[in-house]
Amino acid sequence: MSRFFFGMLLGAVLMYGAMHYHLVRGDEGFFLVPKVTNQLGEVYVDIRGFTLDDWREHKPLAAAIMKSNRSELLSDAALGGFRQNLHSVVDRLFSDE
Repeated sequence: MSRFFFGMLLGAVLMYGAMHYHLVRGDEGFFLVPKVTNQLGEVYVDIRGFTLDDWREHKPLAAAIMKSNRSELLSDAALGGFRQNLHSVVDRLFSDE
């Protein structure tokens, strides 16, 4: 019976964490970011390859990152996406096709 109660307690703690925090993986590791709204969406998000279009799709995550004073996560991912887009434009301009 003690295993059952331990499992219930562990499940409750995990549900609380999933509803109140984003687990964000960035270039420098993992970060816990408090959510702006309590919901089960976007519990784990890997932002290493995010572009500006990806940030438009994940506005609550971007707002939570800004609110938690971790804006360097946004700038690194957006700058990397901008560089990648710029390289692809330059490659298309100077290709032989």
